[in-house]
Amino acid sequence: MNILFPLIFFALSLFVPLHVSSEVVDRIIAIVNDDIITLKEVEKHVQVEKQGSRFVSVNEYFRNIQLREKIDAFINDLLLKQQAKKLKIDISDKEVEAVIESIQKRNLITNTELIEQLKKNNIDYKDFFEGVRMNQLRGRVLTRVISSEILITENQIKEYYNAHKDEFRDEEYHVQQIFISGKHKDAPQIALTAYDLLRQGEPFEAVAKEFSDDPSASAGGDIGFVKRGDLFPELQQVLSAITPGMYTQVVRTGYGFHILKLLEIKKGESASYEMVKNNIQERIAFEESEKRYKEYIEKIRKSSYIEVKI
Repeated sequence: MNILFPLIFFALSLFVPLHVSSEVVDRIIAIVNDDIITLKEVEKHVQVEKQGSRFVSVNEYFRNIQLREKIDAFINDLLLKQQAKKLKIDISDKEVEAVIESIQKRNLITNTELIEQLKKNNIDYKDFFEGVRMNQLRGRVLTRVISSEILITENQIKEYYNAHKDEFRDEEYHVQQIFISGKHKDAPQIALTAYDLLRQGEPFEAVAKEFSDDPSASAGGDIGFVKRGDLFPELQQVLSAITPGMYTQVVRTGYGFHILKLLEIKKGESASYEMVKNNIQERIAFEESEKRYKEYIEKIRKSSYIEVKI
């Protein structure tokens, strides 16, 4: 999947198409209370790959151990839809359209560009639309049934800090950068072209020299070591997800579009408690929310009729 527009694809967790053999016939593979789940629905829900290539046989597809886990995720969302119906919670088309419009504004793209990008990734706009609706529905149901108030004490934060000090070391990243200034009218397209060349195997240095607007372009994009805290949050996030030798997706900041290649990581001293206090509080709140979500899902699963036919 091309990830020039990362926020777009956050809404697609339910709708990643799987290409299987054309002779596959649709059939019921699960029953959840009064609803059925068909093979075709799960094909949209999950993409299973084997050594870089997609499965070509439905039997091989079903033998993969990951399928049951992903069907469980599909069932969880179906249960949330059923709960939404009981609670008379609905997300209108206008609300979905407003979210999509917000996504387009954040990524500086038109509706036509969004549709074209989805087509490149074999994603139907209708499926994308329903994926956005499901994300909104999920959040609204959980807000209704799970207390949003999470009390976190100072002692909890300090205990977390002392137990995870190594995670708060001020890392330094040795990186190369391809930077496309947002001043270019066609900056997104230039960034996409550069990214596609990297995926085709072109050396990072060569692509940087040809496309980058950064002064480091003549040196193949090498900008040396940079402290993690000095980077834009968007860049911190993508760099923390890769290992040396890898390059990031295309990332948009207020200045333009970036592709970073991580060469080396150096660990510094641990950040002070005061510097990371708010970050820890957010992390604890997120973990508690995830815990409550899992407990709620487990509760409704136990009270539901679920039959998986694979």
